[in-house]
Amino acid sequence: MTDRRFIFHDIRLAARLAWYDLLSEKILALCLIIGLAATAAPLIILSGLRGGLVEGLRTVLLEDPHVREISSASNRDFTAGWLDRLRKEPDVVFVMPRTRTLAASVLLVPPGRPFAGRRIELIPSHADDPLTTPATMPADESTILLSASAAASLHIQAGDLLELHVTRLGLGPETVRIPLHVQAITPQRALNRDAAFVSLRLAQTVELYREHSLSWSDAWAQAATPAPSYPGFRLYTRQINTIPALDTRLRAAGVDISDRAQDVSDLLLLDQRLTVLFRLTALLGVTGFFASLTAALWANVERKQLSLATLRFLGVQRLTIFPVIQAQILALTGIFLALTGALIVGSAINHVFAETLPPGHTLCRIGAGLWLETCLTTALGAFLAALAAARSLRRIDPWEGVSTP
Repeated sequence: MTDRRFIFHDIRLAARLAWYDLLSEKILALCLIIGLAATAAPLIILSGLRGGLVEGLRTVLLEDPHVREISSASNRDFTAGWLDRLRKEPDVVFVMPRTRTLAASVLLVPPGRPFAGRRIELIPSHADDPLTTPATMPADESTILLSASAAASLHIQAGDLLELHVTRLGLGPETVRIPLHVQAITPQRALNRDAAFVSLRLAQTVELYREHSLSWSDAWAQAATPAPSYPGFRLYTRQINTIPALDTRLRAAGVDISDRAQDVSDLLLLDQRLTVLFRLTALLGVTGFFASLTAALWANVERKQLSLATLRFLGVQRLTIFPVIQAQILALTGIFLALTGALIVGSAINHVFAETLPPGHTLCRIGAGLWLETCLTTALGAFLAALAAARSLRRIDPWEGVSTP
């Protein structure tokens, strides 16, 4: 217990000596602090700009469900089992079969306004469809979600009724009229064309009725059983980072698809290049500063060799932490000054570009994570910079304090 008390006493004494030594040479200490701040502040701003630019682009892309969408580009048979396996992919969050393109075009007519009808596209959907969020596809198969474009063309609001007019293909003018209830209007970003999100069963019934000699009730009953295969599909990935890999796998399997894998690849490539650029720039700046800090600490030990030897002769055993504590004080003070300055400049940058950015987005992002990472890196660098001085101090012979004239 006594030995431990002496150790703490030596450490506390060495820390006080390190602090008072810096105070005795305030100009030199201030120069080192300003040097670190001047070196680190631009690097922090550059890191904030990189984070704001890349994360801003990533967020904008992620908020657009079409970016995470992969859809078949041509009609071919996709078995239900193949689609189930695709649905179980860890990167996939939503898979929906599609009916044939020609069969999916129908006429929607507002009640009492027969000449105000619009030809729209039926898109099979179900709950948790990223394209319709926050609207949710209801379980009632006679209820639909209408795109904002179609609602504007038909002058329809949520809660209104519509008639679905389905005419057989190539079998005369026979038409069936089905009443539908508009549950909600999807967000403008969901689709920029006239469309209605319907249950898969309703979309299949329309296809069966138009392409086969079946009554509507028979087609409806037959559509209750899942089809063995579907002519197309659309899916959504969990993250945009997984789109290029999934795109490659599907194309390698011979599936003709449409997606925005190239846009995502460009973003990921931009992120990688900006990361490399930042790391190279940071490496040059930080290496230069810590090299100068190492030289300053080592020179300080050499200049005070006699005084340090005398202290060791008097019994102060933990003097090796003397340059380590000085390095931490100088480095952390400098990095705090740099972070404060970078935060002020970053706020000014965000204010200047506020009108050109989407709401809620910032161009320069200096968050708590960057603060923590910067402080930890600086503390580690300061510790390494102090090792040479600590090693030099350890070699000092205590007798030099009394034998040197």
